[in-house]
Amino acid sequence: MNRTIRLLFAAATLLSASSPLLAQQSGVIEYEVTAKTDPERMRGFQRGGDDAPEIPDVITFKQVFTFNNGLGKITTERPEGMGFGGRRQRPGGDTSNLGAGRPGGPGGMGMGPRGNNAQYVDLTNKKYEQVFSTFGDDKKTYYTEEDFIFTANNKSSDKTKKIAGYNCKKATIQLKEDTYTVWYTTDLPFSFSPVNGLLPEPNAVVLSAEGSRRAFTAKSVSLKPVTDTDLSIPSGAEKVTQDKMRDIRREEMEKLRKRQQQ
Repeated sequence: MNRTIRLLFAAATLLSASSPLLAQQSGVIEYEVTAKTDPERMRGFQRGGDDAPEIPDVITFKQVFTFNNGLGKITTERPEGMGFGGRRQRPGGDTSNLGAGRPGGPGGMGMGPRGNNAQYVDLTNKKYEQVFSTFGDDKKTYYTEEDFIFTANNKSSDKTKKIAGYNCKKATIQLKEDTYTVWYTTDLPFSFSPVNGLLPEPNAVVLSAEGSRRAFTAKSVSLKPVTDTDLSIPSGAEKVTQDKMRDIRREEMEKLRKRQQQ
């Protein structure tokens, strides 16, 4: 082995050892989410009647993004004892029922009926995939897609800070009627935001996003092999438009509301 080849081999070995990002394409990001609620609206979905727990003005819960080989899944851990449903937030969308904004799309809050909604992310093709299953014996599963929205007209800043061990840049982004302060890193091998429309660069991963009614903050980023292989939409799910998905959800929510009132 001549000297040039030895040097190249040594450099490749050093780069692999010092940059696990190049080799590790799987892991987990855990976000803490705080959202202002709409107690009056949510009370209509709450179980337990007069014995149901008081609905707070602000709720805090965990949202986990698991990724592996170009696929990802967003899982939301509901606040304990809330027992409510509601309009699904779109990835990167609002949570109207929580007073927090739009996910039925990316970065969705996923606060619909338990086990009824799921959010997936196609990191390779940069799409959020929303899955919804109807109730009853004639259960059907649908999904809709939404492209990543990159916001080129954001207000960038020279400020930086570390979040979950990663150097992050600051940007201010207007999304619909709200303004978000966003901190993002470009040191991960993909793009992702818990809220669609808050991606300031094509290679950004948002680790913090704070608006007037909701905030997402990454508490940990773990690059590691993942055991969750259920990171793609269920086979047999029917693809529908976003408008059709909203209609399906609305009909199912109305059925659920009537059932709970009875």
